[in-house]
Amino acid sequence: MPLRALIPIFLAFLSVCCCPLLARWTSQVVPSPMILAPSPTLMPTASKASVDPPALAFSWNDLSPFYSGLQPQAREALGGLSGATVYHLAFQLSDPPTQAHGVAEIYYTNTEGIPLDEIYLALFPNLLGGEMEIVAISANGHSLSPERSSWLLRVPLSFPLEAGKTVSLHIEFMVTVPSDLQNSYYGILGYNEGILSFAHGYPTVLVYNEEGWNNTMPDLDGDPLFADPSFYVVSIDAPAQLTLVTSGVELERSEKQGRQQVLIANGPARDFYLCAAPGWQKHSQVTEAGVQVNLYAPAGLAPDLIEKSLSFGASALDIFSRRYGDYPYTEFDIAPIVTFAGGVEYPGMTAISQEAFDWGDYLEMILVHEAAHAWFYNLVGNDTQDEPWLDEAAAQFATWQYFYDRYGEEAAEAIRLLDFELRMATASEPSIPIGLPVAAYTNEDYAAIVYGRGPLFFLALREQMGEETFDRFLRQYVATYAWRTARAQDFHALAETVCACDLDSLFAEWVYP
Repeated sequence: MPLRALIPIFLAFLSVCCCPLLARWTSQVVPSPMILAPSPTLMPTASKASVDPPALAFSWNDLSPFYSGLQPQAREALGGLSGATVYHLAFQLSDPPTQAHGVAEIYYTNTEGIPLDEIYLALFPNLLGGEMEIVAISANGHSLSPERSSWLLRVPLSFPLEAGKTVSLHIEFMVTVPSDLQNSYYGILGYNEGILSFAHGYPTVLVYNEEGWNNTMPDLDGDPLFADPSFYVVSIDAPAQLTLVTSGVELERSEKQGRQQVLIANGPARDFYLCAAPGWQKHSQVTEAGVQVNLYAPAGLAPDLIEKSLSFGASALDIFSRRYGDYPYTEFDIAPIVTFAGGVEYPGMTAISQEAFDWGDYLEMILVHEAAHAWFYNLVGNDTQDEPWLDEAAAQFATWQYFYDRYGEEAAEAIRLLDFELRMATASEPSIPIGLPVAAYTNEDYAAIVYGRGPLFFLALREQMGEETFDRFLRQYVATYAWRTARAQDFHALAETVCACDLDSLFAEWVYP
């Protein structure tokens, strides 16, 4: 792709975004989260979810449902994730899907080496413009009286949970989905224009690490979710006219009396996501490695846009698999939603703005950036609030790598000049470190530094290490921290190990405060 052909793309890049966090770079002001009052009629046309939905029938330590959704080489990782949290979830969606009754059985294993006398869960809908109401909760069959704040649930345990032991939490809850984009977080939890986006719609176990429970209110200039890899078996009861798109793969499906019942297996993964709309049509393309890329498009979408979208997704997966290691799943889904963001990453899929199909060649950048998060966010985890550069700057650099590999050096140089450099130029001070927490940046500086200066650091590191050594380092980084959480010091130390060189001055100049 010649440089001149890319200029209009990057001029457009100044006014739209690749993911929720990139939208903060524009003049868009997103209102503060609003906690909605409980609705007097929680389920307008749907009865209460089954007392014993199919997801709850699985044994919590049975990982066989996940095999079909994983590439053969990815199944080898299952043995090392025996302590991962297991979610058995059931949702019954109203018609229209503005509310959901949910049941969750959460099997939490203490892998921390010390006894724990409490567990913290996030109620993310309460931060995203909707509401999650806890109806009942028990632990190992005994009712509990948890402590509740607007978005946080502290579950005190009757007896300390010893290291290596598992507790079963049973939670019934209701979710109200907002239908007002002005009062929601980019629309990732919302029902708008007949499209449901159901992000983080279940009680989510927070991360426990050397800091203790990570239960500080997230700064919504960045991603609210910081999660360990988990396993999800999910039952969905929904109006039959909806086309459901989810993380994971479908195990079973049935339909009766105008409703559909679908069983999903998703994992290992750091989240579960659902979106739905009537009339979406599925189009597919298979990558070189046999991954099925699915586009769920509105009826009437132009054939060339369907072909391009599938090609962008498949090419990104192929390039990143060669560069960073195999994509772990058998599928990658693309679905359009109503959102302020250009695209939003989820395990095994991305949700893009339904308007992105009208954005010309910029559609490619959206899909490529979000596909990169399959490696940097989901496979290799990081604290998205404390060290957002580890996934967002990495995904930005990976986008540069995609254009370099697919179109050549001139196209990659356009990415650097017309995206990274222009972004960084909007910072209040271009030398601000990329390694700060989200809360330490202003709204404008967050995008300018993390998304602009961040990938420029990767390019500087590539130059100092040498291209071949740098490529080997990134591949080893993904292999070493797959299904783990990496820190900046881990990234730094491994880079020095691979290059057998001292990188302290480079990291001091770019990363550290």
